[in-house]
Amino acid sequence: MVPFTMTSAAQFLPTDGPPDLGSPNWTREYNEVKVLGAVNSTVRTASQTATGLFWTGNPTVTWYTAFAKLPAEYHLNLSQSARLLAMLSTAFTDSGIGCFNAKFHFSFWRPVTALSNGEIDGNPDTEADAAWLPLASTPPHPEFPAAHTCAAGAIGQTLENFFGTSHVKFTVTNPVTQETRIFRDVSSLERQAFWARIYAGFHYRHSLSEGLKLGHSVAEQLNGKYFNRETRR
Repeated sequence: MVPFTMTSAAQFLPTDGPPDLGSPNWTREYNEVKVLGAVNSTVRTASQTATGLFWTGNPTVTWYTAFAKLPAEYHLNLSQSARLLAMLSTAFTDSGIGCFNAKFHFSFWRPVTALSNGEIDGNPDTEADAAWLPLASTPPHPEFPAAHTCAAGAIGQTLENFFGTSHVKFTVTNPVTQETRIFRDVSSLERQAFWARIYAGFHYRHSLSEGLKLGHSVAEQLNGKYFNRETRR
């Protein structure tokens, strides 16, 4: 897809790609998701399991349902509402375009593949587990960077840019279970979206960090070059 605000889908391609498979970082991240993201994990708490599952709903439905609640929550007029929803929709879309371009550029393996093939990565500290399965069904596309944090970063930074503060009330509902969670600041939203993907067994920590960076970059450019008029109430 042609982006709305980026010069190309690769404008914010991560410069710090997936870790070298022989590195201490890879060892640490491999073993972290191995214990926290397994379907039968004895380390993950009940609260962490609930968080991992909460964020497995369809992301487009999840995010756009949350967007739609903001105008009433903040008593925005028609012009303000249209502007906010345009900013959020554009940030979400462009972060997705940049993220998926990067995914197929790096084509890095998911935990569900890596953990059952640990013996082929050349790292003696990544022991394979042929029976390993994640908490939830793994999405069918490459791992790096994490799309969930690309979106969360873009959305969180856009909310902060629009309202002029990181303390924004944001209500998210799982479209399947109808469970609702209320976040009162951008950092708590981003942090939960980050850890949820490790608890679900979908991603490694570095991928999640790079996803946030990509999302933030998209939102900052969008705000500075395309929606730079004062938008606060």
